[in-house]
Amino acid sequence: MAFKPYFMKDIDLIIGDEADTTPNFKCQAKSCKLTPDVSIQRVETACPNGQFADMGNPVWTAEVGYLFGEDDGVGTAATVLADYLLAHMGETQTLTFRPHAGGKGYQASIKIVPGIIGGEYGSFSEQSVSLPILGQPVPIAAVP
Repeated sequence: MAFKPYFMKDIDLIIGDEADTTPNFKCQAKSCKLTPDVSIQRVETACPNGQFADMGNPVWTAEVGYLFGEDDGVGTAATVLADYLLAHMGETQTLTFRPHAGGKGYQASIKIVPGIIGGEYGSFSEQSVSLPILGQPVPIAAVP
């Protein structure tokens, strides 16, 4: 069985209902990582093979790196990710992430928190935001 690694480019990063013409933030995205945080407990006793380990349920976070900016006024109007997060803070929405646009990917229910606005003088404003995932991400099929 062959394995093909993902090369992260031409992704989909959609917040909201994908079928409802919600914004695809792929042109502002620098990275997207769905990261589990798991509490692991280990104990060792004095007897041979007396090692035990178990873990709690993973708590997931969507870590999104993005560029802060504005609509360039050319073509279809762009929704700015930082503005979207600010306008929808506190809402629960669906995040769709596909490592290749239109391909297989993952969906997760996220809680919207605002992202960083602004940046360092004399450079592109590269920012990130941590969006809490409610439950676990689920694999999704490619777009038909």
